[in-house]
Amino acid sequence: MKKAIILSALALTLCGIKAKAQTGEQAETPVKKGNEWQMPKDVLMRSKKFADGLKQSLSLDDATTKKVFNAYLGNTKSVDEIKVAQVSEKEKKDKLAANQQEFLKTLQGILTPAQYAMYLQQKKQ
Repeated sequence: MKKAIILSALALTLCGIKAKAQTGEQAETPVKKGNEWQMPKDVLMRSKKFADGLKQSLSLDDATTKKVFNAYLGNTKSVDEIKVAQVSEKEKKDKLAANQQEFLKTLQGILTPAQYAMYLQQKKQ
C-alpha cells in the first residue's frame, strides 16, 4: 500500500513538472532591452512551420518557400510587439488586423495569383 501511494505521488509530481515546463516554454513573450527586442526562442520554429505548411499545401518551390519563411519571420516581430504593447484590447485588435493586411500584401507579392487565391481559400476554412 505504501509503495502504491509513493508511486502515485511520484507520478503526479513528474506530470506536474512536465506540464509546468511545457507552459513555461510557450508563454515566452518578447522583451525589450534598450532599443532591441529579444524574441521568443520559438520564432524560427513558427516561421518554418508556416513556410513548410504552405510549401506542402500550395506546392511551392524552395526559393518561394524561403521567401515565405523570411516574410513570416519578419512579421513575427511586429505581431509579438503588438501583443505585449501597453494599449487597450481594441487597439491591439486594430493593429493586428492592419498588420495582417500588410502581411497579406507581402504574400501576394511572393505567391502567384493562383497560389495566393488558394491560400486565401485555405485560410477561410
